[in-house]
Amino acid sequence: MAAPAQRRDIFLKLGESHHFKIDNHSDLEALLELDEALWVATTAPCSTLKTDPVFLTLLDADHDGRLRAEEIKDGIRHLFSHLTEVSAITPGNDELTLSSINTGTELGQRIRTSADKVLKRLNSKLDQVSLQQVRAVQQEVLQGGLDQAGIVLSEAADSEEMERCIKDILASVGGRDHPNGSRGVDKSALHTFLDQCSNYLDWYLKAGSIKRESISDILPLGANTEDGYELLQNLAPKLNQYFLLCDIKRLNPELLSRAFEVPEANIAYNLIRIEEAESYLSSAPLSLLSSDGTLDLTGEINPYFEKILQRFLAEVIEPLLGKKTQQLDRDSFHRLQQIFEPYEIWVKQKPEVQVDRLDAERISGYVSDPAYRQRLEELISRSHETAFVLDNLKELERLILYQAHILPLVNSFVSFPHLYDPNERALFEEGTLIMDGRHFTMAVKVEDRQHHIETSRGSNIFVIYCELFGPDGKKMYEIAVPVTSGSRGNLRLHKWGIFNDINGHELHAKIVDIVENPISIGEAVIDPFIRMRKSFFSRLEQFSSKAEERLFRKKEDDEKKKDAASGTMLAGISVAVAALGSSAAFITKTVSAMSFRTVLLALLVIALLILVPTALSAYYRLSRRDLSSILEGSGWGLNARMKLTSSQANHFTHGPGQERRAGSG
Repeated sequence: MAAPAQRRDIFLKLGESHHFKIDNHSDLEALLELDEALWVATTAPCSTLKTDPVFLTLLDADHDGRLRAEEIKDGIRHLFSHLTEVSAITPGNDELTLSSINTGTELGQRIRTSADKVLKRLNSKLDQVSLQQVRAVQQEVLQGGLDQAGIVLSEAADSEEMERCIKDILASVGGRDHPNGSRGVDKSALHTFLDQCSNYLDWYLKAGSIKRESISDILPLGANTEDGYELLQNLAPKLNQYFLLCDIKRLNPELLSRAFEVPEANIAYNLIRIEEAESYLSSAPLSLLSSDGTLDLTGEINPYFEKILQRFLAEVIEPLLGKKTQQLDRDSFHRLQQIFEPYEIWVKQKPEVQVDRLDAERISGYVSDPAYRQRLEELISRSHETAFVLDNLKELERLILYQAHILPLVNSFVSFPHLYDPNERALFEEGTLIMDGRHFTMAVKVEDRQHHIETSRGSNIFVIYCELFGPDGKKMYEIAVPVTSGSRGNLRLHKWGIFNDINGHELHAKIVDIVENPISIGEAVIDPFIRMRKSFFSRLEQFSSKAEERLFRKKEDDEKKKDAASGTMLAGISVAVAALGSSAAFITKTVSAMSFRTVLLALLVIALLILVPTALSAYYRLSRRDLSSILEGSGWGLNARMKLTSSQANHFTHGPGQERRAGSG
């Protein structure tokens, strides 16, 4: 078979160049052998292609957001490898016949099994599966929480108890990330959780029962032991301070007096500040020092510690030393410390676990009831089976998407025939702009406007850039729109219009930038005269403004200078009027000496001297208008130059009632 580059019968003349003809699976097969230099495009951003986003994601093998020629070829090879009936490769065919799946490959067998399960799950008796059916089952599996191998979500639980268990595992030892963004429990997390629960429970039960109803050596206050121990620890430094100061007072009463000798005025002044007052009280002894070293818990107490001492008396001292105890000495204090010593040792033996944030009774249930471990292991095991089905579902979806979308893609990548057909749309076209009483049917997405402007300046095409806004006023994206026929009209910055995208949505559009180039020969021919007219009236207005400024300029500080200036101005005006009169007389005399025919001929020659170069220049530039620059500005890599044809120019820009492109509104 001749190489595709030599087979002229499979190339179409589109515009001024030949494009590879792609109609069916046979053309796709030939495309695999076609030199990539003969492709119109070799790379393009996925964001500029209007097709199924999942299809683009699957085809973009390196996930860089761009499609390359080789990635498209890989997609074609994938189809030929896993389809036996390649005639089913047609645009929009999203139904896959089961018999067309090539089960001669390992992946093909998995795809066929997955397709059978989809139909069985949906109770369908048909021998074909659709993309809609596959995605419906995918969604069910995702929501079921069993779609990732070895990871179970709380949604997968079949009871409230199991759901709570999964949530407790995640809240304590954690889990693994799930594809839907949540976190789930795997086998490692389950075993870690149950091991920690067992270790924690063994340690916890050394102190007594789960509910802490009874008192023991470790729990001298029963369920209140932890609070009592905390009170003792908080007051221990102050109690030690009190007993030591009492010893000092008993040994040398004068020593403390000298230690506290500070001018009272200074103390009073400092204590005005709240921070100083609070610091003074927190540093002061618990009570007035006694000679026998006893703390009277019912006497005068430092107000800063009064409440905590009352709690300490009621919750620790009375239950452990007796209800009649109203005083505390060093021996009683040491006795309390000895009572709490087993508890302190027990606390230090606590294993390092994360499950201690859970209720001990719930932890006991997880350890004692083997159903939790058994049921979770079953769910994890099932997740492997279901995840395997999900992987197959993804491959089944891939095969259907490739079958339905590969031909439209290559026709908007390799050949571009739809760009030349008024009844079709290429995948990179965004929709139709309606503005200034016209339809502009060619529009491409723009990610970097400045880059696009720099690229499109060399296209010789008049291009307007529009920001598009949704109904809520939020900016959505930007487009570049070539103006290819007629005239500029009233197209200007900040002009508003509407944009109908290819999905049928109507958006607000505002012009934010313009690249100016000739639009038509007619506009180019009259443009010099329009500019001459503007220049004439601009200069006339400028001259008038300056004359008025000179005429009415006033200098009140010097009347003589004003008169002199007025005389000078009148003289200047007289000279100007005389000069204009002389010029007018000369022109009138010269014209009157010429015949009418000579005058017309002179005017015609002048017009031709202006029109002919302008028309030739405009024709040259218009004949070299290049659409490829419009796409290259959007990030496409193109091989071919695509000169704008007159037919395209009329299709891309037209008025109401004129010929329209597909979907132009």
